[in-house]
Amino acid sequence: MPGMSYVPAYVSCREPLVSATSAPSVPPVPPYGPYREDCPWCGSRRLRARLRGDGPRQGAPHRSPVERCADCRHVFRNPPLTPGPEHPLVRAGVRFRHRLAARALYRHCPEPESWLDVGTGDAEFPRTARTHFPYTAFDGLDATHRVLRARAVERVEEAFVGRLTDPHIAARLRERYDVVSLFQYLERVVDPRAELRAALRVLRPGGHLLVDVADPRRLLPVHPLGLGAELVAQGCTVLTGSRGHRVVARKDGSAP
Repeated sequence: MPGMSYVPAYVSCREPLVSATSAPSVPPVPPYGPYREDCPWCGSRRLRARLRGDGPRQGAPHRSPVERCADCRHVFRNPPLTPGPEHPLVRAGVRFRHRLAARALYRHCPEPESWLDVGTGDAEFPRTARTHFPYTAFDGLDATHRVLRARAVERVEEAFVGRLTDPHIAARLRERYDVVSLFQYLERVVDPRAELRAALRVLRPGGHLLVDVADPRRLLPVHPLGLGAELVAQGCTVLTGSRGHRVVARKDGSAP
């Protein structure tokens, strides 16, 4: 009819149409670390693309290419995605692997007196492991001050800010612990071999080292055979098989 406007039935007059300015914002691109020309495990420059993916060099925000060292078979994302908030489902999966890792260590060392969790963050792993080790004293070390908050809520008894490769921390913690755990840690450091050796130095003779990767799809800290060979070279006995993403080793008396 003349003078009347027509409004389609499927358009709500109470809600404005979505415009370019009111459209949901696109999540920011996660930050990436620097691209490496060499292997973080052995230093070799013979890198081969294992899975190109669609990382920052291809413009995608959620993945970076996976590369493999032709010499030591270390597999890593290059460039690495810096740690950040994770999806609740991912956190639930990490907690599940925390329980599996604690059970795996329990079979070899049921009653440790002292335990250091390296790269502990908010100490989620010690919080879970305490259900299996109620009489163990858990300490935490992290490069950020999150570990201080973990101590404030009593998830760890002592908190250390820094890295095991820091000389003052290494000297203070030398041969102090029955268990040292590296949970989803070696893949986030620049020199994983140096961090692994530093972890062995804070273990007592006969102590146990636990290495685990929470999400094997994301990154392997090092090829299992290469990790086992390094531990044997450092005077340890590997107590788990070469397959899988969890390694438990015992430091022998001759280990450094």
